[in-house]
Amino acid sequence: MNDRIGLWMTVFRNHRLVTGGLFVLLLAGSLLSAGCAAKNPHQAGSFQRGVFFAEQGKDLQAVGAFESFVRHNPLDSLAAEAQYRKAMTYMEMQEYPLASVEFQIMRKDYPTSPFIEDALFQEGKAYLFQVGRVERDVTGAHEARLQFLQFSQQYPGSRYMPEVVEYMQDISDLMVRKRIEQVKIYGQLKRYSAIAIVLDDIMIEEAGSSLIPEVMWRRAAVAERLDDPDTAADMYEKLISLGDSNEYHKRAVSALRKLDEFEDEEDDFEDEDS
Repeated sequence: MNDRIGLWMTVFRNHRLVTGGLFVLLLAGSLLSAGCAAKNPHQAGSFQRGVFFAEQGKDLQAVGAFESFVRHNPLDSLAAEAQYRKAMTYMEMQEYPLASVEFQIMRKDYPTSPFIEDALFQEGKAYLFQVGRVERDVTGAHEARLQFLQFSQQYPGSRYMPEVVEYMQDISDLMVRKRIEQVKIYGQLKRYSAIAIVLDDIMIEEAGSSLIPEVMWRRAAVAERLDDPDTAADMYEKLISLGDSNEYHKRAVSALRKLDEFEDEEDDFEDEDS
């Protein structure tokens, strides 16, 4: 670094080619360049250089270093790990679409790597984390579900399976919330038969969702509007069977009692008529 400073001073004294302000700027650039070189002791294009940047939290530099290593050493024993680390760095940066692409490349180019299991799991997360609020496009959730299903089939004993189960329920809940928004629109239009169809589909397609009790409650309510007491009673009974920890338990007990009383009154009325 001292040699570089001496060189710049010589240029300034002998040739007077730069003004004082420009000289300071050039000198600062030289010092910064020298400092950067000193901060990362590993050779440019090396795997270790990428690791160093990643550990320092310098994500963009890490991505560039891993990219350079893989491009120049595609057959190296560390190439698969470098590709995986590049994708994980994008995850750290919350650049989920980029991360999912890098995981795909890693699985395609290095199918026998020990990082394949991790990459498949992380790719599913990348798809899921692309999804925003419920009113936005949920294509990423569909892709994540397919990814996690594939993962479950390939690695049923994986250490990631507890997380996969949780993510799958999160996806199911997201899908239910999305469709409940559709139900609310149908409600404003008083299209109760359409509501019934949507809710029936939800109970079949998203049976693992934690929001199924809410779906049952809504289905019972629309059944009563459609003068379908049998379906309403069935929904109330199912809610009751879920136990009193279910938030709709007490309301279902009360609603079923009222429904039974109403039916008893109708039976009495019919007996009187006869």
